[in-house]
Amino acid sequence: MKKNFKLVAVLAVLAMLACAAWFALRTTNAGGGGDESNPNSAAKGRIADAGRIGSRMPTAVAADAEEQKGGDDETSMEGGDENETEELSEEDKREREEEARVNAFDEMTDKFMETEEGRKAVTMDDVKKFRELFKKVPKDRKEECLHRALNLLPDDNVMLLAGILMDKDEDKELVELVFNDILNRDESVKQVLLNEIYKDKTHPCWADTAWILDVTGKGKE
Repeated sequence: MKKNFKLVAVLAVLAMLACAAWFALRTTNAGGGGDESNPNSAAKGRIADAGRIGSRMPTAVAADAEEQKGGDDETSMEGGDENETEELSEEDKREREEEARVNAFDEMTDKFMETEEGRKAVTMDDVKKFRELFKKVPKDRKEECLHRALNLLPDDNVMLLAGILMDKDEDKELVELVFNDILNRDESVKQVLLNEIYKDKTHPCWADTAWILDVTGKGKE
């Protein structure tokens, strides 16, 4: 009888321990849904986190792409300015400067080609300025500019060419070009300039001037 009682007691203790273990396991599973000891629960947690990260990725990627595009555009614009500066080579700059000098000389020529009523009288300052502008004209454009001036300037204002005519540092061909034009101008203008040339035996046109004055008998007038 005593043996049966002991057996029942042992079984009762075992049953109580089993119930306590089952209750403890159930309580742990109910409170810690994200516990990694439960594979299904841990997997669900990771999927949720991945979903949250994925939902933020398009916005972040778009922002990064926009920022990168802005940086590229700014770099492109800066590069464009540099390229525009580089495109103006030394030769281009020189051509622009030469063209500006030609235009300056032509503009002054135009001021003295007006009709008689509005014609501007030539002063010594005008003669000097005209000569200086002609000196700045590129060498390969001088003849072109000079021909234009000779064709446009009326007799009343041909004295504007006196500075070029008397400039012994100028190319002889250009001085002779002016000299030949003067010979076909009004006598009053021509005589004044020939007398000035005759005073300087180093002038490239002195010999021709001396001969003309000797033939016409108008020397030293």
